[in-house]
Amino acid sequence: MTGRGNKERVHTSLPHTPSDSDDEVLDVTAVLYEDIHVPSQQDPEPLIKSRLRDEAEHVTIGQAGNNLLYANSGGHRLLEEMEQMKRDIGILIAKDEKKTNQIDEHQKQIEEHQKHISSLEDRVKGLVQTSEGYLSIRRRFLDVYKRDVKGMKELKGSKAIREGNLIAHAGDAFGDAVLFDRDQRTDRSIYRELYGLDHQQVLHFHSAGDDGGLFLVLNAHASEVSQGKPLPDDVKVAFNSFLAKVEEYWLQPPRQDPDTPLGSAYYTFWKIFNQRAQQ
Repeated sequence: MTGRGNKERVHTSLPHTPSDSDDEVLDVTAVLYEDIHVPSQQDPEPLIKSRLRDEAEHVTIGQAGNNLLYANSGGHRLLEEMEQMKRDIGILIAKDEKKTNQIDEHQKQIEEHQKHISSLEDRVKGLVQTSEGYLSIRRRFLDVYKRDVKGMKELKGSKAIREGNLIAHAGDAFGDAVLFDRDQRTDRSIYRELYGLDHQQVLHFHSAGDDGGLFLVLNAHASEVSQGKPLPDDVKVAFNSFLAKVEEYWLQPPRQDPDTPLGSAYYTFWKIFNQRAQQ
């Protein structure tokens, strides 16, 4: 007690102690709680004991969970405050759990949006690629008209005509896959003959990023097959071996490392293909 007017809070919880003759145990909680002003010059102990004895004469019976409760008015008030604190804490915990769930839900939405954005970016990339090819063909059309109809012989072998010829007569695995994906073509067996894969597989590999030369190989194969000449057996074997490694290792970069199974198959194909092209 450090000064006049200070309050001393005394809280005692006394469980009931049964006697030897009791047949059953009765759980009782006794609570005395009182604010006591102790003068700074006075010994606090006698005053505290006296006040507690007085308060013990004014206890009332109540219920504290499964226990009987004996408490003075201060004790009842203390227990009510404790119960309110428990309820308040429960409310805070529930709010925190709700916020956590909302954060988890927002994170899922963000991930879904990111997937959607990635899909849109792939579509835009594909549209750019196919539109560039289409524009090359249109430039070729205009230059061929000027050369053949308007007599502008200087356009023979022009860059626009050469590039357009390459686009028109060469394989384009992704561009052709888009046609099938949009149901603008239904002869899917023809696509597989040219490219060795289904168009869904090609679109899937395209979405993963083509840093392994997959489309160069597919387009080269389709360009050769489209000429109607049978491919040499060693080219067929190298092509099919490369496709088998693509399906197994495509999602395991680096893809063009010659020391990996996929990279080795890639360089083997081009070695054999180029040797045949030079014959």
